[in-house]
Amino acid sequence: MLMKSLTLNAPLNHNGSETQPNPVRAEQVNIYEEYKKLTLYIPENFDIDKLVKISPPDFKYHRDCFIYLVHLIIDIPSRNKDSEMDYIPFYSALIQRRVRNYRDYLNYLVKQGVFLENKQYIVGKQSRSFKFTAEYDTIIKPVFITKRTLIKSILNFINIDISPFNLGITTNEESLLGNKKQELEYLLKWFNKDLTIDYLGAKEYLEDLYELESTGYITKAIAMRKFNSRYIVLLKLHRMEFSSTIDCTAGRLHTVLTQLKGELRQFIRFNGRSLIAVDITNSQPYLSTVLLNLEKYRENNILPLIQIYNKSYTNPNTYKSQPYYLSKKIENAKDSANVKTYIEYVKSGQLYEEFGKILLENGIITDENSMRKQAKNIIFSSIFSPNQCISYNEAMQIFKGNFPEVYEIYRAIKQSEHRTLACILQNLEAQLILHTACKIISEEKPEIPLFTLHDSIITTEGNEEYVYGILFEILLYAIGIPPTLKFEKWEKVA
Repeated sequence: MLMKSLTLNAPLNHNGSETQPNPVRAEQVNIYEEYKKLTLYIPENFDIDKLVKISPPDFKYHRDCFIYLVHLIIDIPSRNKDSEMDYIPFYSALIQRRVRNYRDYLNYLVKQGVFLENKQYIVGKQSRSFKFTAEYDTIIKPVFITKRTLIKSILNFINIDISPFNLGITTNEESLLGNKKQELEYLLKWFNKDLTIDYLGAKEYLEDLYELESTGYITKAIAMRKFNSRYIVLLKLHRMEFSSTIDCTAGRLHTVLTQLKGELRQFIRFNGRSLIAVDITNSQPYLSTVLLNLEKYRENNILPLIQIYNKSYTNPNTYKSQPYYLSKKIENAKDSANVKTYIEYVKSGQLYEEFGKILLENGIITDENSMRKQAKNIIFSSIFSPNQCISYNEAMQIFKGNFPEVYEIYRAIKQSEHRTLACILQNLEAQLILHTACKIISEEKPEIPLFTLHDSIITTEGNEEYVYGILFEILLYAIGIPPTLKFEKWEKVA
């Protein structure tokens, strides 16, 4: 079990053993709407009241602003579970909306030995970043803040986190992306008191994982940071803190379910029933086949999306030529043998396995047991990396060698802004899953609980076949080739 300090936040029963903390009751949720108080998470040994009493700040401050900035060090990694973070970037333009003189607060926290600062800064690319000193790398605890203006700002603009893309999307362009949260009420309504998690079972799993990681390949400090980034999501779900955000770049919906570590899904129930996900196999390559079919490319309005993300497609000197040549590349690719092979691999749901065999033959990977995982990573790198990476990336060269027309279309879309391809595919995914399939399901069968995990639709056991049928038809019509869908049951592992 994890170190003793990990049990300090949990209430004890009359025998002195740990009990499951009470989740937030339904009536307590109104607290958030009234802006009276809000729960944030900080290291258990961080006491701002004691700190400012011993060393008074030389600027006008509010204790809640200190708590909020400390909370971000824990909260930001939890919203980006696929990213390895040491120092946590603080985007000044975003944070300043909430804490006007935030730099004074950060300087104070550094001076008092709470934060370490990485001062490396690149305008428009890399923000200054922070992490806890060793003293404050401890388990977290929930605390309340009461500053009304800060709470309102957090709840209205809750998505201060690390986006994988920072492309300067304008307000008008956001409206084109269709990312208004109120449009998704048919999904968000299911985040209610019926969505529960076995808190003690899930926490024990995280404690065991901490022990394994801290005695293995990483330091105890890093293991603790990983534990906290996972634990905070568990606490939010258990306490029914169901805040959600829409990615303003690609339109994805982010919730406690998308942030939760995958292995903890087994502990979740809705109204006591198991959940089942209907998942798209090799979803990003599957969606990318819309770029290999001119008719579907046009039907899905892909060019306007490209023009939002890649300004070179709207440059006065190229806005006619680049779209024209991309359309020609797509039109000419339809009869290409390697494009047909690529599409067949995708249709079969075996793209990673088939490309893995090619990589194995070329000596790029050597472990057959992890072939699929390695091939997936390499395909993602080949598809989404900057074009210039091919000069030194042998795997990308092999991808291009086997699928030259496919690679050339991807390359043209990524020209000048390599993140364009990932953005348009994520946006297409959001449109098809969030705004089309889930909306149809909610209208036809409003009694069916619905959640999403980016490229998956989740429902309760017994409804999965119906969800499968709707999602299959939507994707087949939009993309033009049948998807490979699979079921993933969220049940406890024996």
